Amino acid sequence: MIITIHQPNLFPWLGFFDKMQHADIFVLLDTVPYTKGGYQNRTQIKGANGIKWMTIPVVSNGRLGQSTHDVLMMPHQHWRKNHLLTLENYYKKSPYFDLIMPKIYGLYTNSTENLTEFAMPGIEWISDTLQIGTQLIKSSDLKVSGSGSELLLNIVRSLGGTSYLSGPSGRNYLNLKIFDAAGIKVDFHTFLPFEYPQKHLPFVGGLSVLDYLFNQGNKPWWF
Repeated sequence: MIITIHQPNLFPWLGFFDKMQHADIFVLLDTVPYTKGGYQNRTQIKGANGIKWMTIPVVSNGRLGQSTHDVLMMPHQHWRKNHLLTLENYYKKSPYFDLIMPKIYGLYTNSTENLTEFAMPGIEWISDTLQIGTQLIKSSDLKVSGSGSELLLNIVRSLGGTSYLSGPSGRNYLNLKIFDAAGIKVDFHTFLPFEYPQKHLPFVGGLSVLDYLFNQGNKPWWF
C-alpha cells in the first residue's frame, strides 16, 4: 500500500493532485507547525495582468509555532467576497466557468473559522472532480507521535503502508535508513508542469489547480 503525505494547502497546484493519484492513501499533515508564507493559506491564479496571489488572512499574533490544525482565519474581513469577485473577474470567460464556479460558491459558504476545515473540502471536491480514488485522511485523526522523518514513518506504519511516496525535496531531508530498517520502500514523486490552454499568454505553470479546471474542465491530465 502506497502512502503519501503533504500539508493541506489552499486550492493546491497540479503536482499536489498528481502525487495524490499515485497513492492509495493521502495524509493531510495538519499536526506540524504552520508555515507562514507558504501555500497553506494562499494560492496563485492568472489573469490578463499576470499572476495574482489569493490569500486567506490568518490569526498569527501570539500564536508562534501553532499547529496547522489550530490555525484560525481572520474574522470580520471581506476575503471570501474578494476571492469570489477575483475568480469571477479572472475566469468569467474561461471555457468551463459555468461548470466550476458554482461549486466554488458553495465552498465559500463554509462558515468555519479553522483554516484546515476550510481548505479540506476544496481538496476533496477537486479530488472527486478529477476522478482520483485515493483515500484522504488527516494526520490529526491518527494520533501518531514523532517529528521529522520519524513522524512520517510512524504515519505510514500506522496505516499499514508498505511504500512511502515522498515529494522530490525529500531527497534532502529524509532519513532513509529508518525507513529501510522498518521495511518501508521510499519512492520520490516528480511532476513537471505541462502546457494547457490558458486564456492569457504566455503560459505560466505552477498555478492553483483552479486555473486548470477553469480552462480544461474535469479532464484528468494523466489519461
